[in-house]
Amino acid sequence: MDTLLILSAVLYTVSAVAYVLNFQKSSASRGSIGTSSLLAGWVAQTFFLGLLTALTGSVPLTKQVLPAICAWLLVIVYLYLELSSHDRSLGALVIPIVWLLQLLSMPQLYGVEEAAAAPHSGGWFRLHVLAYLLAYAAFAISFVSAVMYVMLLGEIQQKHLGFFYERLPSLDVLDLLDSRAATFGFTLLTAGVVSSTVWAYQEMDRAWVWAEPSVAPLLLTWVIYGGHVFARAVSGWQGRRAAYLSIAGFTVVILAFPVVGVFFSGQHPFGG
Repeated sequence: MDTLLILSAVLYTVSAVAYVLNFQKSSASRGSIGTSSLLAGWVAQTFFLGLLTALTGSVPLTKQVLPAICAWLLVIVYLYLELSSHDRSLGALVIPIVWLLQLLSMPQLYGVEEAAAAPHSGGWFRLHVLAYLLAYAAFAISFVSAVMYVMLLGEIQQKHLGFFYERLPSLDVLDLLDSRAATFGFTLLTAGVVSSTVWAYQEMDRAWVWAEPSVAPLLLTWVIYGGHVFARAVSGWQGRRAAYLSIAGFTVVILAFPVVGVFFSGQHPFGG
């Protein structure tokens, strides 16, 4: 198992470097290395997570494993975008995030002989964790699109069309991707909040565990992305203002997961 863990980390490292280099100077070989090593790393990680699941008897939804699962899901989302758009520019920021999540999980998972069972179980519990992880993956795509939008817009406003203009999709494409990813993520986050409320009520006879360190940043994330969706739909926000909201929202996500989950304790699986 350790071999698979190390192999996936090495392949993700190679992929991240290749995507960054390909963004700096596009070439068929760099792009091919980036995509193929990313896919190979995902396959290795899939086998690793599969072995953990076999040892536990179910998907181990614990704080030690969640960063790796989030990285695994983010790769799926990104590869779908790359293969459907035939554009690798987003990978220059997305794949380093995948690499960072995998790196974060390494100390927790290396040398593990058997996977610890999740502290809770049941359909509502698994639904809310899966919804949160998919939402975070969508928010990562929204964040990357927003950052690239701001960088490209700055270059255009300065009337100096060069590095980003030659490498990034158009402002309209980036804004649309930001909007769709944020809306998709907000929908999943809402589903996660609802299912976690049902689960908490069933398990502890209360809808929210307010002492949990992950609750406050989670609700703040929901408010920010809800404001993002509302501002676009009702107030007609788009472009830079919407991009700043996406960047702010993902900054809070970083505080909610994995930082809070790794460094603070609690009953919630994100907090141990």
